[in-house]
Amino acid sequence: MVHSAEQVADGIILLIQKVLGARTVLTSDVVTGSQTLHVDNTFHFKDAESVVLIDIDQDHVEYHSILQIIDTNTVSLVNPVQSNFTVANQGTLHKALGNVPLSSDMVLFGDRMVIPNTDVAITVEPRDMSDIEWVVIPGGLSVQYNVVVTAYVKLDETENAHRVAMKYGDALFDLFVTNVHLDVVNDEVFLPADVSTGDTEIVVTSTSGWGIDTLNYDYELQDTNHADTHFKIVNILSGPPRVVLNRPVSYDFKVSDRALLRRRVRYIYNSLVSNVQSGFIQKGSAMYKAAQITWWGKETGDVSFDQTSHGGIT
Repeated sequence: MVHSAEQVADGIILLIQKVLGARTVLTSDVVTGSQTLHVDNTFHFKDAESVVLIDIDQDHVEYHSILQIIDTNTVSLVNPVQSNFTVANQGTLHKALGNVPLSSDMVLFGDRMVIPNTDVAITVEPRDMSDIEWVVIPGGLSVQYNVVVTAYVKLDETENAHRVAMKYGDALFDLFVTNVHLDVVNDEVFLPADVSTGDTEIVVTSTSGWGIDTLNYDYELQDTNHADTHFKIVNILSGPPRVVLNRPVSYDFKVSDRALLRRRVRYIYNSLVSNVQSGFIQKGSAMYKAAQITWWGKETGDVSFDQTSHGGIT
């Protein structure tokens, strides 16, 4: 395998986009006075979070707080909505920490001399690789990746920018400590049929490219309610395509709850936030309030032996 800090940073960017920049479309119209919303997917939202309702008319917005995530497709708000939001007008629900939503295209690879003119932007800067050591000889090389993540918030004349920066800093900290095994270069497929507790055969849409494990691939099942990890594939069946797992499944996984099977091609076995800071940062001629997280993640990868010499006479 290739030890790549770039791929690790890309995994962090995707995680931030999905969670801190979460958005989901309305699946039914919302009328004035409603407190219950029906949406495509609530997976990346939480109780008590700040959100904003937006439709195709970008001037038509309302800020709210989530009272409860009821299920995969239903969320209730603390207060009733004040106007209508329709599916026809592309009504959407966005996460908005501190009432400032994060656009997915404002999660950037690498720090910048100049930050785009936006309310909030996040940069992901891979710094170095350290603590490199053999854990198994031959073959097992452990590498630590060190990454700095910075949330920049445009200044205003009030304390609000500092509060928003702190909210994004807190959210980044929580995001990393609840995603110890960062997703990097995974294969995922949504399941076409429900899986029940005790099952060992899983129906999938296709088994192309998926085989009986001869490598150290690690599979897991997940939906919006549960995760079950550390499976191996021991057989492939046809008609319909199915994979046979090495042990029974521990939970029910439902198609309606976005059940999927994931293969971890790369595995971050340990990670942690080592430092959290906040303050002013100048970029170009502009000043920002910022919250900065320093994160490290460790990965063990196979290095092939016997090794062909590149320094001999050949």
